[in-house]
Amino acid sequence: YQRRVRGDTRRAVTVSKDGTWRVYNTDVSWHLNEDPKLLVSGEYSTDDTQGMAHVTMSPDGRIVAIATSNNISLYNSDTAEQIDTLIGIHSDSITRLEFSDTGKYIFTCGKDKTVRVWLSRAGMRRDVELWAESLKSATNPSHKERLKTQIAETTARLAELAALC
Repeated sequence: YQRRVRGDTRRAVTVSKDGTWRVYNTDVSWHLNEDPKLLVSGEYSTDDTQGMAHVTMSPDGRIVAIATSNNISLYNSDTAEQIDTLIGIHSDSITRLEFSDTGKYIFTCGKDKTVRVWLSRAGMRRDVELWAESLKSATNPSHKERLKTQIAETTARLAELAALC
């Protein structure tokens, strides 16, 4: 179906009509005829696919987003675990899917002739996980405090968003 290579990462993602998606490490020695290396492979639901599936990857390469019909599924690009789903977000099929440059938002275009912007809760949860890992090894008191503040603020915002859904 589709492939996407991020210019700012060393990863590429593909999605196939057989219901699989794959992330490849493209940081290879092309002059030595090395092929990209498969990092992870996952499956997505093809039950609701009307036409083609669309795929994109967050700027940091941590999240894969796949649009089928009028739904989006988000996956951890390291583990292939599904981490979020946005259901029925357009009245017709999604035709384009992109992350913002920061990865904070997901933009979608649909056959319903609308463009929509979505806050990436999956990206926010992933940030909290990374900040918690960084906190374990942080030695500078001001850095620790900043990480704690970021974790608390983002966790609170995620709770607010969950209450709205």
